[in-house]
Amino acid sequence: MRQISTFTQTESDLLDRCEAVLRESSVNLYTHLQALRSDVRLLSEIANRSPSPNQDFDGAIDGRSWRTLAEKLKNQGIDAVVNLPVKAVVGRSFLVSKLHLFGFLEKISHTQHGLASLLPSIEDSYHNTLFDLMAEDLYVSVISESKGEEQWLHRATEELIRMWDYRTSVNKSEFAPNLRKLWAARHTIVPVLGTLMGTVELMRLSFGLSSVWHSFIISEAKKEGMTHALEEYLFSLSYEQIGLLRGYMRDQGVAAISRSQAHELLVACGESVFEKGEGSSAIQLYRSFLQRQTLAKGRRLTGSKGPHRSLEEYFLIYLWEAEEREEANR
Repeated sequence: MRQISTFTQTESDLLDRCEAVLRESSVNLYTHLQALRSDVRLLSEIANRSPSPNQDFDGAIDGRSWRTLAEKLKNQGIDAVVNLPVKAVVGRSFLVSKLHLFGFLEKISHTQHGLASLLPSIEDSYHNTLFDLMAEDLYVSVISESKGEEQWLHRATEELIRMWDYRTSVNKSEFAPNLRKLWAARHTIVPVLGTLMGTVELMRLSFGLSSVWHSFIISEAKKEGMTHALEEYLFSLSYEQIGLLRGYMRDQGVAAISRSQAHELLVACGESVFEKGEGSSAIQLYRSFLQRQTLAKGRRLTGSKGPHRSLEEYFLIYLWEAEEREEANR
């Protein structure tokens, strides 16, 4: 049977060290950590006792397959699918519980001096779990909004099923480091929005980006919506807010506007801004992704102008398409 690994060896060693510190410094915190660790282990055990999602699709007698799952997600979305595999549902709860565990350790590490040296490792485990959650959100969103004829759909659906089995993303080693690198690089931009075209900012970013990002931006820039999705990512503003600011700059004859000026103007217009500056960079990225994904879904439903996918979704599709091309050329 396919098994979810509750903790990697690195994570287990880290938790053992944290318990050893708290055992000496705080009985209450030590007891709470043990309870959280036990909850994560219990959820993984429940998930592992559940049938593998692949048993439902590999030669299933009821005719279900990756294609029927993709069609179900496409037509109903994951929230409306009541007969998802138990392992998928419990596995999601397992990841959320695991995220809370490392989030708890990250929080108390600022007051428990014995944990200070372990903070980088705690944050790394927290971010890895967060990206596993983000991966599932990405896969489900992309599949749900597919047309059903895309060449990458089979690969995407099989990877989602495998993710439910093992609770790890096949493409995480590709998109997670690249997304984190782009998110970190964008904060090095001088906080002047300029003409809001993003050209200068993108050139500055390019010095710190991987060849994968260069290839993605060059090959996908002409796709409808992708450039706007990139602008939303870079500026932490919605497509609609960028349009509002461009109109203001045009009407006022302003050539450049600072980020603080832009935020003041948007707040005065009753607009909320993406970036709150709260939490780690990974949390900020995930929060921004969820906001941009929600806006994109709203535009799809209403047929409004603007990006109908988040930048992360465009990037993941690009990775799938690149894999399809590589296989075709072998």
